[in-house]
Amino acid sequence: MPGGLKDINTQRISSFWWWLAAAIITIVLFSPLTVVLSSFFEAPGEGWELISEHLLFEYILGTLIMIIGVGITVLLFGVGSAWIITVWDFPCKRFFSLALMMPMAIPTYVMAFGYSFVKYDIRDPLMLFIKNNWGAVIMSQSNEIFNYGLAILILSFALYPYVYIAARVGFSEISGTYIENSRLLGRGLFRSMFSVGLPLARPAIVGGLLLAVLEVMNEYGAMTYYGIETLTTGIFVSWTDLGDKDSAVRLAAVAMVFVLLLIAIERLLRGRAKFHAHRSSSNNLSGPTRTNAGAVMAFLFCFILFTVSFALPVINLCIDTLHGWEKSKLTDLIKGPLIDSFIVSSIGCLGIVIAALVISYAARLFPTIFMKSITKLCMLGYAVPGAVVAISILIYFSGMGSFLSEFLGFGSLTSLFFTLTPAGLIIAYFVRFMTPALAPIEAGMIRINASMDEASSMLGRSSWGSFFNVHLPLLRFPLFGAMIVLFVDILKELPLTLVLRPPNIETLATTSYGLIQKEERIADGSFPALILVLTGTLAVLALHILIRKRIVNK
Repeated sequence: MPGGLKDINTQRISSFWWWLAAAIITIVLFSPLTVVLSSFFEAPGEGWELISEHLLFEYILGTLIMIIGVGITVLLFGVGSAWIITVWDFPCKRFFSLALMMPMAIPTYVMAFGYSFVKYDIRDPLMLFIKNNWGAVIMSQSNEIFNYGLAILILSFALYPYVYIAARVGFSEISGTYIENSRLLGRGLFRSMFSVGLPLARPAIVGGLLLAVLEVMNEYGAMTYYGIETLTTGIFVSWTDLGDKDSAVRLAAVAMVFVLLLIAIERLLRGRAKFHAHRSSSNNLSGPTRTNAGAVMAFLFCFILFTVSFALPVINLCIDTLHGWEKSKLTDLIKGPLIDSFIVSSIGCLGIVIAALVISYAARLFPTIFMKSITKLCMLGYAVPGAVVAISILIYFSGMGSFLSEFLGFGSLTSLFFTLTPAGLIIAYFVRFMTPALAPIEAGMIRINASMDEASSMLGRSSWGSFFNVHLPLLRFPLFGAMIVLFVDILKELPLTLVLRPPNIETLATTSYGLIQKEERIADGSFPALILVLTGTLAVLALHILIRKRIVNK
């Protein structure tokens, strides 16, 4: 065989293995989700009839209230702060441009714990006053309204950075000419934001809003803390409290349909790319406006938002930690939840990044509709609430165990392996968090010129050689960024971990939730919650430094 033909065949064979690996990963990631959707085609049980008649409307209504309330609030906080940071000059602007991202480091349920004093020191006396003056019925109604309002506000504090970051990116892409023309027509900066800024930055803002809304759908800890009934809390009640698997699966299916509708609405609101104006190097929003009154108002807005969304809950957690410091068993915490969290997060983070690299590189080698579809399927899990993913994984591997037991005789061992070890939990992390890894790696892969692949092939390197010698070194920034985000996401994850963790695994998230919510030991649970916040803060700072370093290198 001629040497050239032999090299071509070798390259084809090596490329095929990338395609096969990507296909296997996709099957593993997507198959569990089909279990939940298939429940629509099965006969419902008695439990589901009761839930659909008495509780389903309440679950859907609670979910809608939280989505709409949080959605409106994060838009106000996120877009407002992004516009101020982008177009206005005021003291400490550089500090606030980073500080307003910090609430991302605080898990939503930890944010709720950080405002525990509002729940106990303000709400309870207020409800007692209402009861004494207007009766128990009015108190119950007022308590429900208070809890909904507080939950919406708390979740908005934790989630507005999604919109803030997206809006800043969107505003930075707008040419300054548009703003100047708006000002020449007599519009101030406030009116220019609504007439120019928002329409042009709409795609980016809507994308950030979707991420925030999906986090609301996934939320369990804060919802139970305030006693709010949603689809996610309903899944947990059906699965853990009632032992009704059929109802839990059907609620999970309703939640998935809910998420798909949200994604469809997002695509509709996002519009076409023609609405998005790209910046020019010489004429963009790089010259902020400054007046004395405006500078003071801008500073106060950013200061208050940073204080209530980050500084105040962190300070309260520190105070609660100091109150329970003498009773806290630091050694037990380090040996148990802390080590377990870092081991599970590290394994999940590394595995997900490797899988994302395989899928991205396979899509580059085979730029077909099939590979594009594979990529989209792998990213679907991020849009699904953690509770839904957990239920899907449990049912999927339980069914696999039954199948193997019937035909091969060792299915019980398979089921035990995925329930008594972290294997099932790690796979669930794969399903849930593939998107935060795949998106930046794909973006980095696109930036690598195709001529580099051709040059590597002409030098006789196989697809494996090209990957390790060409692509992997050029992807170091997206890889590090993805690993930082993944580590924090896995570390913070609560609903999924609560369902799938084996008996011998306890994470910082489950520990803090169990102590504060289940046992009402706020002082004891504040310390692991504070560790979560500090870890997330360091990750946000590392990500910020990484982004700035990349910009400087460019």
